[in-house]
Amino acid sequence: MLRQLIAVLLLGTGLTVAHGAESAKTEEKVEADAAAEKETETAAEAETTAETAPPAIVIKVDEVDLEAAEALFKKSCRACHGNKAQGVASYPKLSDKEPEEIVDKLVTYRAGEKIGPNSVLMIQNAKKLSDEDIAALAVYVTTAFD
Repeated sequence: MLRQLIAVLLLGTGLTVAHGAESAKTEEKVEADAAAEKETETAAEAETTAETAPPAIVIKVDEVDLEAAEALFKKSCRACHGNKAQGVASYPKLSDKEPEEIVDKLVTYRAGEKIGPNSVLMIQNAKKLSDEDIAALAVYVTTAFD
């Protein structure tokens, strides 16, 4: 009677009642089902992340307009990051970074995300940048000041 009551209570929960050798088999099945469910959740999270992640910016170095990038750097970046992107006070050095890092930061700022003490200023400036501007700036600041 108790087994029937437990079976009725567990009905619809996906759990089963088993005894002896069946119990071990059931525990293995429960563990396998849990692992499969976790894989499904992980895949769903990865899909969601991929859907919400900003699009990647492809940098084609030979297509970058370095003169336009220099003008943009002088207009928008130089006052805080220095004449040669060497960094000034609380504004970091840029010339020692990889282009991908610069792109990542600018895309993050352009999305309005705060990631450091100067975020408010960076967000304001990055919102105006196109993908091409970001790519050009990334190449310019990482190659122009050796």
